Amino acid sequence: MLRHSKKHLAGRAMATLAMAAGLVGSLATGPAAAASAAEPPSTLGTNGQQVEVCVKGGHFDIRAFTINGTNQNNNYVASPKLLLPGDRTVTRCYALAGWYWKWTIDVDFWDDNDGKLGTRQCYVPLTAGTHTTQCWFN
Repeated sequence: MLRHSKKHLAGRAMATLAMAAGLVGSLATGPAAAASAAEPPSTLGTNGQQVEVCVKGGHFDIRAFTINGTNQNNNYVASPKLLLPGDRTVTRCYALAGWYWKWTIDVDFWDDNDGKLGTRQCYVPLTAGTHTTQCWFN
């Protein structure tokens, strides 16, 4: 039976851990991670913004929205469908935290039966010195 010193075993364990860390790192930076808008830019407010969608009161038909557009990593991504909370007789806003967009985005609006009502565009500046850009829809 082959016997290894503690130093040799520790070295092999470190090499195995390094390979595992490299594998996890490559998985996290692979195509699936690249398509996510949830990864924050290195300096907030300099490579895209979070978006707050606001709809003026009186749009009784609008229940939810989705955002489609370019994220801070230059990937085209789509948000999950988000409910627009609140009383439909007054202005309702919802900020999609943790997702960063830039340039022209499409905001799709959905009714109570999950029917698509239409699409509106909003421009999100690459740099604004803030974390959030508001997109207003009348």
